[in-house]
Amino acid sequence: MPTRRKLSSALRRAVAARSGHRCSYCRSPAWAGVAMVMDHIIPLAAGGASDSTNLCLACYRCNEFKGARTEARDPLSGDVTPLFNPNSQEWHNHPCTHSSSASMA
Repeated sequence: MPTRRKLSSALRRAVAARSGHRCSYCRSPAWAGVAMVMDHIIPLAAGGASDSTNLCLACYRCNEFKGARTEARDPLSGDVTPLFNPNSQEWHNHPCTHSSSASMA
């Protein structure tokens, strides 16, 4: 398992800039006073790396909700499905942006 190490300031700035200084999951803006953290999309415990391809900016609430999961059971179909990956999926395809989808609250 990779060990947790301090992320460089340059890497943190690059990841924040890539997300537009917004949570990569709920799109809350950092400038609104929302506490932001670096999220490992694939958790270190699951073999994820501490590099820009596996990091995203996340608000504290989304990061805590996601935890170390990479998949969840779809409440409508019951199928296990991968969680949204902000580095490889488009936000306009995120299930929360469609009015017909179930609430993720």
